[in-house]
Amino acid sequence: MKGIRNIALIVLGLLIGFSLKSFGIEMTLLVFAPLFLLWFTFWDDKKFRQSERRRHYPYSASSGSKTYHYE
Repeated sequence: MKGIRNIALIVLGLLIGFSLKSFGIEMTLLVFAPLFLLWFTFWDDKKFRQSERRRHYPYSASSGSKTYHYE
């Protein structure tokens, strides 16, 4: 998974560099700013769902104690 992430980061850097050279900063911001905002919104929503899940179900339902249950 880390390898795919590293390759995606390199490709993204190349795309941003190419678009900066070809179109300028204004056009690059017009293209990449909405994409970044969408990515950040989806990432934040995922983190919120994970924290809500942890907040609602942190302990095992079968045991009455405050210990974590691992299966």
